[in-house]
Amino acid sequence: MNLTDALDPADSEQVGAVAAALAGMERDLHEAIQDHYDALGVDPPADRDAPEERIAQLRRLVDHHLREDLWGYFVAEQAPEGLENPEEAERYAGMDRKAWNDTVEEWVEAAGAAPEADESAPDRVVRERFGLDRATFERRVVEWTPERTLRIALRGPMDADIERLRVATSALRRKRDGEEGGG
Repeated sequence: MNLTDALDPADSEQVGAVAAALAGMERDLHEAIQDHYDALGVDPPADRDAPEERIAQLRRLVDHHLREDLWGYFVAEQAPEGLENPEEAERYAGMDRKAWNDTVEEWVEAAGAAPEADESAPDRVVRERFGLDRATFERRVVEWTPERTLRIALRGPMDADIERLRVATSALRRKRDGEEGGG
């Protein structure tokens, strides 16, 4: 390890080698899925970004992880489109459901709305604060965990291709079962 690697471990040769290996495996799996879809006569999934971009993304993950800032990585790479005020949103990341519901109720009351009379008030106050509907904010922010951020960052591309393979397999089975049952 050289001095530069010690000062910036995310930019080290070791992290680069691991990131390149993972990006290569993802690329190979994705190309195999594309070939499979093509052989089935179905439009293959779109190409992915160049492996260099995935390597850079993995380096950013390591950097955020080493700085104990997986929330920052989530905001930069995974947050739902339209999320506003991510610094304030972080206060509610991983919050207990009861505490969250109490918070929303307080916001509704502070806005002068009666939740019983205006069912849309909770959604409206969340959207005004964070730019997202309440359900999305709860699913992506209130239920946020560092572990999920890591899992999506590390497994996301492969999980997407595994799901594509499952969909194709299911379609083949339905076709086979239909031919056997109707034959």
